[in-house]
Amino acid sequence: MKVSVIAPVGTSPPVVTEFVQYVEGFLEKRVTDLTVIATREPLVLEGVELIAAALRRRYPHVHLHLVKLPFSDIGSQEDNLEFMRISARILRDQREVHKADLIYLCVAGGRKDMCITLSLIGQYFGVNGVFHIIMPDVKSFNAELERRRHEIKELAEASDKEAYYEAHKEIFDPLMYPPPSAYTVIKIPVITYPRSILNDVVRLLEQGKAVERTPSPLPLDVIEGLESSNLVRTSSKKIYVTDEGRAFAKVLKSM
Repeated sequence: MKVSVIAPVGTSPPVVTEFVQYVEGFLEKRVTDLTVIATREPLVLEGVELIAAALRRRYPHVHLHLVKLPFSDIGSQEDNLEFMRISARILRDQREVHKADLIYLCVAGGRKDMCITLSLIGQYFGVNGVFHIIMPDVKSFNAELERRRHEIKELAEASDKEAYYEAHKEIFDPLMYPPPSAYTVIKIPVITYPRSILNDVVRLLEQGKAVERTPSPLPLDVIEGLESSNLVRTSSKKIYVTDEGRAFAKVLKSM
């Protein structure tokens, strides 16, 4: 069985390796692929190098895939739509490219808005689990992480990163793989949208003209939900798709 993990990462790289440790140790699933979503901020990319070195040391069978975002943060509606398109492509690749049987999302790292968006897209796609990590003693943990920024930077700049990690394993191992008792993993309930409903939503949103409300192309509560999200506008007789709705249809269709 192939198990794929997707994890946005920010300035706290240990949450990614902690989750891999959880999947392998607690869920007893062998992780075959890990896709890390990172911004281009130097501090974030240094953390990615640490993740890669830590995985090679303890879980060398995990294939690491890095997706670099074209922006440092979501600053506009267009940025959010672009992130949705990237997320849809990543999720699609898990099945089509990596041939994953199970897909887990770890949303403990990265920007909050990105994690929320990724969780929603995962709901449309039908992932097998969305997880968050809670560290009770987070202040002490963050203090130790900040204290080791110099070594993390040196590892990222080292020509032989595995050798550098090995030479400093007494620093990195407790940081990247704390005892499982030191943190709690929470599975977030996700209700997958029925494929038939999503197909009907896409067909509606792709319309470039007004659609008659009767006969209704979708249940009334779905249309009301689309309107509250500003994807459509309605009158007593017509449904009008907004520009935002047509853009969202492209995201859904790409999945």
